[in-house]
Amino acid sequence: MENLLFESNLVVNSPILGFEEAIRYSVGWDAEVKQTQKDSRLLMQVSGFHTPHIQFGSTSYNAPFWVRGLSPKKSVVITYNQTNGIINYQNRRFEQNELLLLTHDRELDLVISDRNTTFTIAIDEEYFHRVFFEHYGVEFEGNIKRRLLLEPQRERAFLGFLGFWIDYFLSSDKELLLTSNYEEIEEEIIYTLFGFIVVDRRRVKAKNSILKEARGLLEHSLDIDLKLSDVSKYLGISQRTLEYTFKQNLGMTPKNYLQILRLHAIRNELKLSNPKRTRVSDIALKYAFFHLGHFASEYKKLFGELPMQTLQEDSYKSNHTIPLSIF
Repeated sequence: MENLLFESNLVVNSPILGFEEAIRYSVGWDAEVKQTQKDSRLLMQVSGFHTPHIQFGSTSYNAPFWVRGLSPKKSVVITYNQTNGIINYQNRRFEQNELLLLTHDRELDLVISDRNTTFTIAIDEEYFHRVFFEHYGVEFEGNIKRRLLLEPQRERAFLGFLGFWIDYFLSSDKELLLTSNYEEIEEEIIYTLFGFIVVDRRRVKAKNSILKEARGLLEHSLDIDLKLSDVSKYLGISQRTLEYTFKQNLGMTPKNYLQILRLHAIRNELKLSNPKRTRVSDIALKYAFFHLGHFASEYKKLFGELPMQTLQEDSYKSNHTIPLSIF
């Protein structure tokens, strides 16, 4: 492994931050996080480290969220989510001991319905492919058709393994680590990691096609006064089935899902707008909020501030979507 994928000696141990403040810790990720629970500001605590070929990290979230984007290039990312909530990746509900596998060519689309700690290990793809074959005796399929599961009854040991390496790098003098030290550490990390993981020989369940189509329809109808009865009719299902599908797979109703999408779209527009030339009411009406008092109340519940405060705030204005570290 001659090429270095990550900058060595980078160690992160942040205080509790709002997700917009956590942008400074983004390395290689191109992703956006959306808060999905009202009356609770989404906060994160980030810790992690880099070796030349591994990015290893932990992020604790105090509330449900949805993240969409891309993982670091030329890497394979193994993710473990410690939560009591629902984990849904690309419209498929995951089991609690199922590991999420990310590659840069596949969009990250993850919804978690409760507070959560996410552990991520991004590994140089050539290194990953070699060790995967050595350990399991089969070639790694980027679009993997088998599930990766944490071995039953070994969660505590697995969490201990993750915590050990984070603590090691937070407490060690990385200036003293030589290339040979990193090679030994990387080998120990990846071989120990695969020792906790089993490949489920059963076929992965198909993605929920109803959920996928319904989400796509809602995401493209933010500025339309769309009724859920129209959505269920279009999909050829009952409204009760539509409600059940969202609750079972995302932990929220389709009505809440659509409202959260609209509120985030409005927030993005407010951040990019000129306060002297923009009226909050115009943007709210554009996204089918016809009762402005109700809109302002729902907006504040989700973001902790009134829409006018977002419009007047200059510190986060930019010409692009805010990326975020998913350590």
